[in-house]
Amino acid sequence: VVHPNTPPAALTSEKRLVFEDRVQLPQLSIAWPSVGDDEKDVWALQFLERILAGSRTARITQALVYDTPRAQSVIARNEGYETTGTFYLFVSPRPGHSLDEVAAAADSVIERFKREGPTPEEMAKTSALKQFEFLRLLESNRGKAEALSDGLVFHGDARQFERDYATIKGVTAADVQRVANQYLVHPRIMLSIVPMGKRDQAASGSTAVTVAPDGGHYLLGDKH
Repeated sequence: VVHPNTPPAALTSEKRLVFEDRVQLPQLSIAWPSVGDDEKDVWALQFLERILAGSRTARITQALVYDTPRAQSVIARNEGYETTGTFYLFVSPRPGHSLDEVAAAADSVIERFKREGPTPEEMAKTSALKQFEFLRLLESNRGKAEALSDGLVFHGDARQFERDYATIKGVTAADVQRVANQYLVHPRIMLSIVPMGKRDQAASGSTAVTVAPDGGHYLLGDKH
């Protein structure tokens, strides 16, 4: 099977959107185009998500949740599909702190990381965790079957998982710093999810968006 070459996704300009929903507090989602599971960079991006957010010592989590408490939670995740992907950052601010404030604080941490890269301790911890997670998936018969079938379907080789594991073990600090500088850039998409009737709580410059009656499309409205 010959798979067609798919150009990477790209944005021509930053998009800021606001969606009113049945939530009690505003939430911010930031999305950057990344790469799919067919690219080696997907593994370095998975290291990046772990180093930036999640655990108490992760860069953005530590800065926004613990050092100067402005957010209740921070989640980073790279969603890789067959040929394309998206790197997400989700931030839930504490009451009294705006989406603009937490976005600026997160950006500051990301820019510092781009300059400095990960520490040896961050790399050792993340590498051990990613290897453990990968091997644990292969412990069950179901996990083995999925790894073999995914390798055969998407890469033409049932033993692709062996190369993937080798790639995980080979991810370097330079790789993680490079993907941060390559993918976490402008333009990007910023989605503010705010309580009903509280559009003023959105990040500045956001355009209203609503779900169309068919549930499958979004309608743009006025800019906030």
